Amino acid sequence: MAVKRKSNWYIYLLALIISFVLLGLFVNSIWDRLFPDIEPGTRSAARSDYRPSKDVNLTSLLMLSDMKAETPKLYMLMNYQPRNEVILFIPLRENTKVSYGGYSGSLYEMYDNYGAEAVVSGLSDLLGAEIVHYIKFDRLSFTDFVNMGGEVYVNIPADVVKKETKNVKKTKIVEVNGVPTEVVRYTPETTETVVWTEGDKHFDGAALYEYLTYDFGWGEDYQLSVVGSAAMNMINKNFRGLSAAQVQGYAEAIIKNTETDIVLSDYTSVQPTIAYTIENSISPCVYYTTYGETEGGYFILSEDCIATMLERMAIKSKEETK
Repeated sequence: MAVKRKSNWYIYLLALIISFVLLGLFVNSIWDRLFPDIEPGTRSAARSDYRPSKDVNLTSLLMLSDMKAETPKLYMLMNYQPRNEVILFIPLRENTKVSYGGYSGSLYEMYDNYGAEAVVSGLSDLLGAEIVHYIKFDRLSFTDFVNMGGEVYVNIPADVVKKETKNVKKTKIVEVNGVPTEVVRYTPETTETVVWTEGDKHFDGAALYEYLTYDFGWGEDYQLSVVGSAAMNMINKNFRGLSAAQVQGYAEAIIKNTETDIVLSDYTSVQPTIAYTIENSISPCVYYTTYGETEGGYFILSEDCIATMLERMAIKSKEETK
């Protein structure tokens, strides 16, 4: 007759509980080595629980030149308001007038004579707003930076046509005193070449550089809009969903390959804020074009324009802070 054994289920249950306890103790003991910046028990918290300080408002100057040692031709402010989920681009004319060290001149002249710090200081004084950093790209570093994120979308409202007029040599046989004689004349002829056709385009870094620096001949306001809209589209389309490692790769590329005063600790100090923006903002970027008057070859930003810029940047004017 078979003997029925007693069930040992409680032994298995006890062994399972002990295993979980030992596993928890082990994970807790090595937590600092696995996740040095995260407290035990908080790793599962969503990043969206984080909220940047309302006091964080960063403005940087972006510049673009052809060669590394050349004076930049394109200047643009980038204002980052993480609490408002806004990144504002403000393209500037290279002949915008600023002052530095008792000297007044254009942004181009200021950089050419005194360097990037003078441009930053002059713009800070003009606007009454602190510009914390600058980044100067050249053709190569800009191309590589753009290609890290893929092609950039732009919309071209009409065919861009390049017109060139050249004197063309033409010969003609005429009679001079009854003698056939070859006469050479140079006649101006204009040719037209379509550089870009109307419509939506996706540019890699090299093509985008050519687009941003091309002389369209459609007025300076259009030129500024080209720069502002391209920067806006690059961030809104290409930076969504980036991982922390990818964003740090961008930061390291800027520090290594551009002329800048940014160091890695500047990036790490705002890393949680950038992660918050990438996760929670669908299209954070907008752009604003400046206005004013030209005087003596310099572009003078109007007081109303400066006031609007500060308002868009969520920065109080000097009068408001008194």
